[in-house]
Amino acid sequence: MSAQAPSRRDEYAKMTRDEIVKAARKLYADPGYAQTTVEKIAREARVSPATVYAQCGGKEGLLRTLMDIWTTSPTVARIISDSAAQSTGRAKLESLAAGYAAHAAEAGDIMRIVERAGPSSPAAQQFLDIADQRHIEALEMIVEGIADKGDLAEGLTVQDAAKIIFFHFRNPQFVLAVDTFGWGVDRATSWLVDRVAAAILKD
Repeated sequence: MSAQAPSRRDEYAKMTRDEIVKAARKLYADPGYAQTTVEKIAREARVSPATVYAQCGGKEGLLRTLMDIWTTSPTVARIISDSAAQSTGRAKLESLAAGYAAHAAEAGDIMRIVERAGPSSPAAQQFLDIADQRHIEALEMIVEGIADKGDLAEGLTVQDAAKIIFFHFRNPQFVLAVDTFGWGVDRATSWLVDRVAAAILKD
């Protein structure tokens, strides 16, 4: 039996939710999470404040939704699978670096939203902690592949190697190299791969 098609009401509810999330994403980026109210989100999405609460759980619910978009997007699964397909530790890191660049282009604004909101909001900090944990867990999967190839440095655990990659490639570091230093994506990713390879791969 085929799945039942969504009703017109369900379609409208999804469209409304999508517009609210889009409005929050815009306003949390500028003027910022702390400065944005439910009322402002409602005006931007052209709905009532009550609808923002009912559909998305208010400000915190929307921030959690954005964090989930960032950390569970199909790009994340593709990064893991692309890295797994590579035959050497170095190639896996290069594939991972390309994935970081693609993910930053797709969700870099959300990353900055959650990172900036953390210091002023316990809920935002909790969401950032969840994002970081998901990030490290994904990296551990990639490092396990490096270890399986026999390319992981002697005496280095999968967990520590994943944290080394996280330290170098997490969004603030990536933005620092790409934008603040003015290196651009290609130079920044190449430099970061070299640093990580020297730290976690066998000589």
